[in-house]
Amino acid sequence: MKSKSDRHSLEDLLALKWMLGALMGLVCITTLFNISGHNKIPALIASAVVVVALIKPIWIARVPQIVWKGYAIAIVPLVLIDVLAKDTIPALLDLNTWLILFRCLNHNRRREEMQLALLCLFLIIMTGILTATLVFGFQLLIFAGLAISYLVINSSIETKAEGDYEMLEGMRKTQRMNLLSALGSVFSTRLIFLGTSMFASMIFVAAIVFIAIPRIDIEDKVSLFKMKSKQTLSGFSDSIQLGEVTDIKNDDSVALRVDVPEDASVPLTPYWRMLALDQYSSGSFKLSESLNALQRSPLASPYHSIRYWPDRRFSQSPTTLERDRWTFFLEPEVSRYLPILGTFKHMTVASLTDLSIDPHMHSIALKETNSKMVSYQLEAIDFSGMVPDVPANSYPKFLTDSFTEEPRGGKVRYPETLLALPEEKAAANIFRLAASEISNGERLPPLEFAQKAVNYLWKDHSYSMSVGLPQVEGLKDPVARWFSSELPGHCEFFASSFVLTARSAGYPARVVVGFKGGTWNPYEKYFMVRNADAHAWAEIYDGVGNWIRVDPTPGSEAPVVNPMTELVSQRYGEADSSAFLDSLRLLWYRRIVNFDEAAQKEAAIQLKDFFLAYVSVAERWAKNAGDYLYFWVTSPWGFWRILYMIFLGAILVAAFMIQRNMTLNVRELILAPFRRGDPIRRKASKLLGKLAAREFRDRERFEKVVSDLQRLRFGSKESWPNARLVFREARRLR
Repeated sequence: MKSKSDRHSLEDLLALKWMLGALMGLVCITTLFNISGHNKIPALIASAVVVVALIKPIWIARVPQIVWKGYAIAIVPLVLIDVLAKDTIPALLDLNTWLILFRCLNHNRRREEMQLALLCLFLIIMTGILTATLVFGFQLLIFAGLAISYLVINSSIETKAEGDYEMLEGMRKTQRMNLLSALGSVFSTRLIFLGTSMFASMIFVAAIVFIAIPRIDIEDKVSLFKMKSKQTLSGFSDSIQLGEVTDIKNDDSVALRVDVPEDASVPLTPYWRMLALDQYSSGSFKLSESLNALQRSPLASPYHSIRYWPDRRFSQSPTTLERDRWTFFLEPEVSRYLPILGTFKHMTVASLTDLSIDPHMHSIALKETNSKMVSYQLEAIDFSGMVPDVPANSYPKFLTDSFTEEPRGGKVRYPETLLALPEEKAAANIFRLAASEISNGERLPPLEFAQKAVNYLWKDHSYSMSVGLPQVEGLKDPVARWFSSELPGHCEFFASSFVLTARSAGYPARVVVGFKGGTWNPYEKYFMVRNADAHAWAEIYDGVGNWIRVDPTPGSEAPVVNPMTELVSQRYGEADSSAFLDSLRLLWYRRIVNFDEAAQKEAAIQLKDFFLAYVSVAERWAKNAGDYLYFWVTSPWGFWRILYMIFLGAILVAAFMIQRNMTLNVRELILAPFRRGDPIRRKASKLLGKLAAREFRDRERFEKVVSDLQRLRFGSKESWPNARLVFREARRLR
């Protein structure tokens, strides 16, 4: 039996194959736009060329073969340049892009068609390893549908052309391929049903395989796939200049999503702490050299955390304890520092070897800024506005000697940096005078001093995103110049001024940067933290082993140890379309990207319970149906019951015979009573119209089928041949 696609002309199938191949290549190339930090120029060029080919396919068809050979040779130096200028993975992605462009515009033979499919599949796999975006999920589904259609159309063309590739090449160069017309000619309800069924079957099988296969982190196991970002979008690095945090506020994109347990309590204003900075110099806070060296040393490994955090654990799997678990999803290229909320008891990460811990500043970082979404989980979070202090001598001296150097140029080292003032004497005197005025010569408790210092700042300064510093004779330090004026300022000025004032009064203090607040998403119950929520605040040492959070920016709450909290069920947030779309992204992260071994086991248990429940229902239904049938058969048969069964059987037999003799499908059979004329004549007329628009090789068979259809269309019913056989031959006709 021949394929039903034989009804379509070779010209239409060839145009459709061209369109599907180009679309498949275009979808694969556009997946590269999801990879942060990757050079988009090759993908942009290739996408533009493919779009032009879809609009004007005849232009590409008439390109001489020598041009294609020259393009294939030109790929070699392009790739060599990429290898010399880039890492291995970017060069490999660019090579694949150029090859897909070459093949999707120039594929005629079966071998070339398979090359295109394999190149596209390879690029999809590579992109899937390097990205985790929701857009890629949709692109993957589109690619799957296009690939199935492309392979089916190729099989039909292979059968029709009987391997005559020279004829196909000639048709492609001479025929004006009308893609929309070709798509319309093969469009049918049967084709839609077949394609939908195949696509749904593929998705079902893929879902089963996704759940069943073991969880393997390819990027962690094979260092080849570790594509690191060379930049940090947010600006949160080891050094913060005045204005850098404020510049981040101009970006409204989501930087962090935090999945919260349903019955948990959350702070009214959460502070997503990223890193603390201790050393000050001319308006800039940074991590001192000694701490920076320790953070990049083997001592920063999570395996050493037991030395300074005996009650805290780091692991690659969560605990079995019943306690709140917060899941963090950090977008690519935000920062290598991981936002955390207060303190915690357990941290779950994909790879412990990628973590670098600075216990003195209470910060946790990746060794490199990752170009891929990073997820981690915290258990038993403490929302208090304090973090524990770790003494500078928490490591034995013989361990740290090889990693820390003596300060150069008279610079102080940690922990003396926590009390260091500006090197400019005039600037230091301004802060000493303010500290003396705030404390009135008394030694106040740190929290009381913090409250008075914040009020002192708020008395003369208001908040503003833009700052114009005054020129003060004999004073260069920008923070001192702002502090001595009454100008408004942004959060960095308030945090820096507070820290320097506290240090002048003898209280160790440091600047902290991260995110403040965030938008609550009511669809999936999670925090959306945007780059616009970037913030800087301060921490002051309480003298007994803890650092207290102080936010001196106007509009913030007064310094407290235990901030107010509320239940998740009581929290309100945005419920607009953008929040809904973002909730889809978190759902993708939860169910697909973050699908680990624990989730795999949970899904397997849920599927098992689901099928067992339905098997139980089916068994109960079958038993009830059997009991009813037995009761119905064995009960007395009366006259009306026998008459009813005969009438029902006659209806079923009549329906079967009508459908068989009229050779109508279900839709035509149902609509026949509502249309004028005989349905057989109408169907014969429809088939005659389709056959008249095409050319067929077997003229004798074609003329016989047309003759039989004309008899069905115009002849008397007594002269009709078997309609079912005639319609079947018409559908099979090539």
